[in-house]
Amino acid sequence: MSATIRNYAVEPGLPKKTESICPECGKILEASIFEENGKVLMQKECPQHGLFRDVYWSDVGLYLKAEKYAHDGIGLTNPADSKLKEGENANFIIDGKRIDMLSSTGLANVDLTNRCNMNCPICFAVANQAGYVYEPDFATIVKMLETLRTEAPIRCTAVQFSGGEPTIYPMFLEAIAKAKELNFAQVQVATNGIKFAKDYEFLKKASQAGMNTIYLSFDGVSDDVYLQARDRRMFQIKLDVIANCKRLREDIGKSPSIVLVPTVVKGMNDHQIGAIVDFALEHADVVRGINFQPVAFTGRIEREELEAGRFTLPDLAREMGEQTGYTDMDDWYPVPVVAPISNFASIILDENKVTFTAHPHCGIATYLFVGDDGKVTPFPRFVDLDRFSTGMAELAEKAEKARFKKFTAIKIIKLMNSCIIDEKLPEGLDKKKFIMIMKDIMSNKSKKTLAKFSWKMMLISGMHFQDAHNYDVERVKRCCIHYVTPDCEVIPFCAYNGGPEYRKAVESRHSVPLDEWKAANKKEALELEQALIVPEDQKA
Repeated sequence: MSATIRNYAVEPGLPKKTESICPECGKILEASIFEENGKVLMQKECPQHGLFRDVYWSDVGLYLKAEKYAHDGIGLTNPADSKLKEGENANFIIDGKRIDMLSSTGLANVDLTNRCNMNCPICFAVANQAGYVYEPDFATIVKMLETLRTEAPIRCTAVQFSGGEPTIYPMFLEAIAKAKELNFAQVQVATNGIKFAKDYEFLKKASQAGMNTIYLSFDGVSDDVYLQARDRRMFQIKLDVIANCKRLREDIGKSPSIVLVPTVVKGMNDHQIGAIVDFALEHADVVRGINFQPVAFTGRIEREELEAGRFTLPDLAREMGEQTGYTDMDDWYPVPVVAPISNFASIILDENKVTFTAHPHCGIATYLFVGDDGKVTPFPRFVDLDRFSTGMAELAEKAEKARFKKFTAIKIIKLMNSCIIDEKLPEGLDKKKFIMIMKDIMSNKSKKTLAKFSWKMMLISGMHFQDAHNYDVERVKRCCIHYVTPDCEVIPFCAYNGGPEYRKAVESRHSVPLDEWKAANKKEALELEQALIVPEDQKA
């Protein structure tokens, strides 16, 4: 029988030791994680560059709660990477030290280009500023996608095309179609939305090619925020993307779902967290979720700036509760809370399923359910997630030890029945109906049921990617969001973009100088120059 999780390897509780890096030289350092004044701090000292101290999580209670749901994955092998021996675990290098990857790829990023039709001050990919063009040809993109589908013991099933701005890649539509041909269940596009806003037919073609989700950069609900974050007014662009998706649903009966992706910067847009949630609920027919991403600090930064600007996941949970009244700190759970469900399915079906065994401090999430009366209720208010997660883990353990697979849906129904808090069910949702919906969702028997149910639900999540100041090697090795490179390497997100980042090295190996690219691609170069001209109505 297959199993996809194992015991967690890091001792829970505080204080603890981990490995981090020096923000100045990238050297691996021992770091202490400890509580101080209700917050969780990280401290490390470099012999050459001195002492560094940063807030890791701003609420110790939520930090300790998250650790209860920690699980390790069963590793990742990548047969397409020629540098790895047969069966060798995928790994990456920090300061000369090999770090084995413990989680399978939950979502893979494929950068189509480092070119972009915007110049955003807070872009972690520093698009358009590298002095070279990284843009793999289509054959290489296909090779990268095929790499993900040959991963073991769990094949990647979700891919996100990113950049730069992926929609300006010359064979963007072909890349989407190829991903679907290779049986990726989920094909996402991380975009600023400009092309989908201005070209309805382009959006329609992308949808027909197989694009499932638009991962839409969305920093706020007013243009003062976009002027700070993006140097131009962008709110109307976001509205137009949403309007075009609604139009597409009317025209052909379906459209890609939208996930709003706000980069949260303290003092810039953290006061609009509640407004963004309300905006998403208002457009819940096409907006399926929000993934808040607290900004990561790269480059040199003064200690005072770091302390003033650091925004952590507990800050997100706190601000949302205060600004909306929908949630409190108890309504948030870490990503691996769902791992026992996938593990159970893997054992029963004897087939390894994607299991989100991310480090418990990488992300948090909650679901909001909108009742018939319009009242918003967090999912954990009417479902005891502690009991459910523990119960699924126990069922999985029994199934793994059993000689025969005698587990049926009735066992899951009984478990769910014991976890539902009847008196807190939202208006219009009775216990029997809810159990049947959840049974269908978990068995994947009814996509229509899932879609109908999901339209009444809004996923609110936060993912805090690391920088050199809060870098935790234990987090990186358990990362579930990976990049695949033209060399067929698979690299964790935070290793690719933060700390001793891999991005520059990968792109420099597979790029051409900007002037050389412009000379060979005069039409595309002219189009990009024109795209970078900010329309008068979008200027400050």
